Amino acid sequence: MANILITGCSSGFGYLSALDLARRGERVFATMRNLVRGQALTKIAISERLALTTHTLDVTDPMSVRRCVAEVLELGGKIDVLVNNAGYAQRGPIETLSDEEIHRQFDTNVTGIMRMVRTVVPHMRARNAGTIINLSSLSGLTGVPYEGAYSASKHAVEAISQALRFELAATSIRVLLIEPGAFETGFVNNAPVAADFNAAHPLWGEYQRFWNAAAQLTGGSRADPQAVVDAIRRAVIDPETPFRQLVGADVEFAVSLQEAAGLADLGPTIREILHLPATGKH
Repeated sequence: MANILITGCSSGFGYLSALDLARRGERVFATMRNLVRGQALTKIAISERLALTTHTLDVTDPMSVRRCVAEVLELGGKIDVLVNNAGYAQRGPIETLSDEEIHRQFDTNVTGIMRMVRTVVPHMRARNAGTIINLSSLSGLTGVPYEGAYSASKHAVEAISQALRFELAATSIRVLLIEPGAFETGFVNNAPVAADFNAAHPLWGEYQRFWNAAAQLTGGSRADPQAVVDAIRRAVIDPETPFRQLVGADVEFAVSLQEAAGLADLGPTIREILHLPATGKH
């Protein structure tokens, strides 16, 4: 039985993975900012007699991170696996984003991961064992329009994961990266839009057309999130899991598109695929 700490378990991949791993006999410490949102997990854990407990953790608060990790170590004695899943997508053109919105995006998606790593790795290093799984995104592989801050934050997750993997190469600590595309988790519906971006802005119509076209490209639906849950489970239990797992047809398509285009600007290609009119020189 592995002791697994997962961040961002109130919904989405974190919620689903916490249940999946606990049902397979692992001991799961499911964390979230607001424990009230973890009541459903707790009820299921009690009814199914799962080794799953919920804990308060705000990855943007250093004291909360230290307190939660100490609590998990006191209860479990060790942390075998850290799943850095907590995150969200800030939407809106870059020119409309406030300093606060940009800071909050990076504090959660980037600095939050680094806080968790900084707090957990010393314990893993002392045992010379452990696995760190970072959740990136399709947006970490290419710059997605109107999600510039989110894309930048996920590019940072890619860089952090690659650097950390190198830095821990002399140990038995594994670092793995999972890159999901669009999945049906409620993630998109919960994405905040820049406070200063509204119908009066000249990009508002283009913004609406872009996301409508993107939705039509996938038939208006998103893939079953179980594929990502399966990828997380593989990363936990299979020592032969590769460093990078691309999950979803859309993310695989984006990678092949980038490889074909090389360093060329993907803007015209994206517009062509989404049947959007060309604008200006781009």
